[in-house]
Amino acid sequence: METGSILAGRYRVERLLGEGASSRVWLARDTRDRGSVWALKELDFRALAPADRLEALDLFEREAAILIRLRHPSLPRVTHRFAQEGREFLVMERVEGPTLADILRGHGQPLEEALVAAWGVQLCEVLGYLHGLRPPVVYRDLKPSNVMVSVRGPVKLVDFGIARPMRPGRPGDTTAYGTPGYAPPEQYQGRAEPRSDLYALGATLFELLTARDPQPFGFAFPPARDFNPHLSPEMEGLLARCLQVDPAGRPESAEELKIALEERSRQPRHWLARVLFRRPRRPSLRPRRP
Repeated sequence: METGSILAGRYRVERLLGEGASSRVWLARDTRDRGSVWALKELDFRALAPADRLEALDLFEREAAILIRLRHPSLPRVTHRFAQEGREFLVMERVEGPTLADILRGHGQPLEEALVAAWGVQLCEVLGYLHGLRPPVVYRDLKPSNVMVSVRGPVKLVDFGIARPMRPGRPGDTTAYGTPGYAPPEQYQGRAEPRSDLYALGATLFELLTARDPQPFGFAFPPARDFNPHLSPEMEGLLARCLQVDPAGRPESAEELKIALEERSRQPRHWLARVLFRRPRRPSLRPRRP
């Protein structure tokens, strides 16, 4: 696609924001609403084999159906979808800021416990929202590269490609997808449930607090303080609970995990935490002097 192209008769493509294995995200300006800028997520089916094309379309339609009906500060707002020349598009809120993976990579060492716990609290809030829907929505791909630290508000979950509503009571209620190192064992058996997301959150927090890629550990994570002796025993124990192979051994809900993380987030924060969580100043109501 060329910059300057007009899509759906209104969105002028300005530049490529990112590219994945099966999708691209473009920055686009709405020519019908001056000053309105969106992110267009594109899936191009034309280069895929017929069987892969059907699966990709199914995932994309699932993502669109989920996102359009969701309303939460940590989820990018999606207004609608459209198709053009064999490609599917989602019109989404543009989110600015680094991902947690970017921050960890730039820091080059384990991140501070209070900062990571504060991020964990926000992620528990959005997971609690998703799990509280009827039917519950299991995100299934929580990892540092899918969490963006927005410069204008809370963290955002930025990729819903494999999220799916549960069908309780049916065997194999979710398809076997996931990212090695972050997805729990039951997810590979097609039995993802809300506590599967808590495992992935535990793996995400483990990586941020130890600067260790979780993939080589398989489903047997070592104690987190083996890699970060400055970590509190309480946080190490909380991570161990999240990373239990048996879902019954994990926290019962995102709310339970949030309460535990709130306690860890109250510790004194490093300058990086103060900058990332700095609240924007409210504009003064006093009239300016001439």
